[in-house]
Amino acid sequence: MTSDDHEPSSAGAPAARDERRAPRRRWPWSTRREWATWPVVVARLVLVVIAATLFAVAAPVTAVVYGVPVPLALLVTAVLSVSLGLAPVLPRTASVAHLVAVAALGVMTIGGDVAPWPLPVTAIIGVGALVVVLGVRTDWRLTAAVWTAATVLTLALVAAAPSRWEPADVWASTFVVSAGSTLLLAGAAVAIGQRRAVRVELAEARRDVELEQERRRTVEERARIARELHDVVAHSMSVVHMQAESAPYRVQDLPPEARAEFAAIAGTSRTALREMRQLLGTLRGGADAERAPQPQLTDLPDLVERTRAAGIPVTLHLDAVDGDADRLAQLTAYRVVQEALGNVARHAPGASTVVTIGRHGAALRVEVTNSAPPAGTVAAPPPDEGGFGLAGMRERVAALGGTVEHGPWPDGGFRVAVSLPTTPAPAASSSSMTRADEEQP
Repeated sequence: MTSDDHEPSSAGAPAARDERRAPRRRWPWSTRREWATWPVVVARLVLVVIAATLFAVAAPVTAVVYGVPVPLALLVTAVLSVSLGLAPVLPRTASVAHLVAVAALGVMTIGGDVAPWPLPVTAIIGVGALVVVLGVRTDWRLTAAVWTAATVLTLALVAAAPSRWEPADVWASTFVVSAGSTLLLAGAAVAIGQRRAVRVELAEARRDVELEQERRRTVEERARIARELHDVVAHSMSVVHMQAESAPYRVQDLPPEARAEFAAIAGTSRTALREMRQLLGTLRGGADAERAPQPQLTDLPDLVERTRAAGIPVTLHLDAVDGDADRLAQLTAYRVVQEALGNVARHAPGASTVVTIGRHGAALRVEVTNSAPPAGTVAAPPPDEGGFGLAGMRERVAALGGTVEHGPWPDGGFRVAVSLPTTPAPAASSSSMTRADEEQP
């Protein structure tokens, strides 16, 4: 069996609204994609080299020049170096660890004779490197807090041993030099970091604008398709309905069989118009279309009756199927039967058809089998000769994790067998639900 019908593939407007992202601030180097760029890789390598060099220089200087025991010197300088290397990844934790190591180093060297720096030179270099990394990597507030804490820590060390730093003008001048130099480094780093942050935000805003423009183009295209369907298909179906309704009054001495036939045509056209309106509402993104009831297994008897009225003998075997089957599975089963019966009407008119639906374990089994068309009717064309009916059926069933079997029957007819899980598979998400609800047989 084949069909010339196809389905719209764009997502609904509610799904597009859900995709909108809330604006948020992102620091440079904060995403995996940014980490993969070569400037960031080079910066990270440079930082690792600086941290390793700081450890290689600070450990012997602290032990030899300042007289700190070697184990303590290695431990403190290792914390300084490692925290500097971790600052781009864990800025707050690394800053706290670095300041604690600076304080410990200052306390351990407070009794030495090396003057006039309130802090060891290696500690000052480490603080300068840290504020540079934080200024480029994080928000300026954290950089300012770390610089302020390092400055206050230096003054606290001076206040703890004032006799160590006499005369005052010597340590004050060196303090101003160290604090001023780190402040200049922090300011330059913050300027660079803010520039990078602005570039990231501009890139995000540009992507958001492009995404919004794409959504608008999608909505406009859907609206255009809806207008075309309304102007062409809906108008033609309305004409068919009007002619079928008025035929008994326009044609004199119409046989009862013909009156019943026209009534069946009018009923089928009304159903088609109703489903067309649901499809148009979905294409336009209307909220009412999302809440519109979709066909279920309980609607199959009406579908079979309309098919019988079209002159196709159909037998329905609807076994005891409780109502706990998933709504999307019931809709898919209905659409499968609808497509199969439509193909019988097009390609094997008058062929006797059997529709069987029932449970097979945890699956919902749907089978539609038709015999060879009666003599004198148009022979059915080869399967899948270019229509989209079977292809759309396979897509529907695959979205739920089911299986489809179809092919010629030994007696010259055709058979379609579908197995559907009664509970939705993970792949059958809300997007699959929206897509299935949009389809029109």
